[in-house]
Amino acid sequence: MDGWLLGARERKEAEHQEMREGHQSGPRNSPAHAGANDGTTNAKRSISRIDEIMSEIRDRRIALSIALLTQPPLDRLLFERRPSRWQVYGDDVATATRSTVLSVDDDAGVRDAICLELEDDFDVVTTASGGAALDLLGRRHVDVILLDLRMPEMTGEEVLKKLRAARSQPPVIVMTVVDSVRTVVECMKLGAADYVTKPWEHGEVAATIQRILREIDGSPGVLLVSDDPVALVPVALALEGRIPVRTVSIAAASASNFSAQVVVLHAPDRSKVSALSDLPARFPHATTVWVRDELPKHIDKTLSDISANLGCLDVPRLSRVVLAAVELMVRDCGDPLSLDEIARSVGVSNDHLIRVFREAFGLTAGAYYVRLRIAAACRLLRDTDEKMDDIAHQVGYAGAANLSRAFKGVMGMRPGEFRRSSSYGA
Repeated sequence: MDGWLLGARERKEAEHQEMREGHQSGPRNSPAHAGANDGTTNAKRSISRIDEIMSEIRDRRIALSIALLTQPPLDRLLFERRPSRWQVYGDDVATATRSTVLSVDDDAGVRDAICLELEDDFDVVTTASGGAALDLLGRRHVDVILLDLRMPEMTGEEVLKKLRAARSQPPVIVMTVVDSVRTVVECMKLGAADYVTKPWEHGEVAATIQRILREIDGSPGVLLVSDDPVALVPVALALEGRIPVRTVSIAAASASNFSAQVVVLHAPDRSKVSALSDLPARFPHATTVWVRDELPKHIDKTLSDISANLGCLDVPRLSRVVLAAVELMVRDCGDPLSLDEIARSVGVSNDHLIRVFREAFGLTAGAYYVRLRIAAACRLLRDTDEKMDDIAHQVGYAGAANLSRAFKGVMGMRPGEFRRSSSYGA
C-alpha cells in the first residue's frame, strides 16, 4: 500500500513537473509556438524580399551599364538649360525632363526616405544643414526645396529668411513634425509654398511637388525694370500675391534668369531708352511694356497693360485719391510726409485715406507707405554697396538703427543679413 502510494506520489509530481515545463515552453500547438512559427515564416519572407530587391538593383545596374556603353558620344548630345528643367537631346536618347529636388534635413533616415520615394520621377540632391543648402544653391540650379524646420546651427525658419532675400528663390515645401496653424502661417509669411507633416503618407511628397511645379509652370511672371528704386514699387505692390513679380535695376535685368511673360521697362528720359534697348532681346518670349509717363499716370496704365497681356489677371483699379497719394509717397520717399499732410494734399480726411488704401491693397495708408520704403531699401541693398546710413536716408529713416527696426518688421530679418544672404543668388 505504502509502495503504491509512493509510486502514485512520484507519478503526480512527474505530471506536475511536466505541466510546469509545458506552461513555460508551451505545447506544440500553443499560441507561443504558433508565434514562433510565424516569426520564422516572416523572417524567411523578409530574406526572400531582400533577395528580390538586391536582384532588382543588380538588374538596374546592368541596364545602366548597357545604356552608358551604347549611348552616342558626348559631342552628339545637346544639353539645353531651361528655366526650371534640364533637357537632354541626342540621336538615340529619348527626351528626358526631370526637375531637381533639394532635400535639406539633418536626419539621414529622412533624406534616404525622400530619395527612395522621389528617385523615379525627380533628380534628388540632399544636404544635412541649412548652410550647406545655401552653398549648394549658389552653385547649382534647383527646382524645389524640401526643408526641415528643426535643424541645429541654422533652423528652417532662418533658411527661409535667407532665401527670401535671394534674387532667384526656388519654391520651398516645409517638412516638419510640428503640425500647428501658427507654425504654418509663419512659414508662409517667410515665403514657403506649402508644407508636409512628418510622417507623411506614401506619395504625398511627390504629389505636393508636382502640384507646386504645375502652379509655377502655369503662372505668368512680370519683371519690372528701373534704375529708380522707388518708381515701379507701387506696380509691384499692386501685383503682389496675384502673380510672380520682381523689381530689378537695368544691370540686374541684363543678367536675370527670371521667367517673364511681361517685362516693364521704365524710361523716364532718352538716356534710359538707350540703356534699356537691349533688354527685349534678352527676354524674347515676353511682351515688353514701355513706361515713359511720369507718376501717377503710369501706375494705372501699366497695370492695365499688364492685365491685357496676361489675359486672366484681375488687377485692382486704383482711385484718383489712391493714385494722388501714391504719387506723393514716391516723390517724398526720402523725406516722408505725415498721413495728415498726404490726406490734406489729396483733399480727403485721414479716415477716408485709410479706407481707400485698405480697399485697394488690404493695407492702411501708413502700412503701405512703410512697405514702399522698405521695398526701395531692398533694391538698394541688393544693387549697391552703399553704407547702411546712406540707404536709410534715401528711404526716409533717420539712421541705420531706425531702418533696421522697420526692415525687420516687414522682411523678418535685419538689412545687413538681407544683403549678405542675397549675395548667393547674385
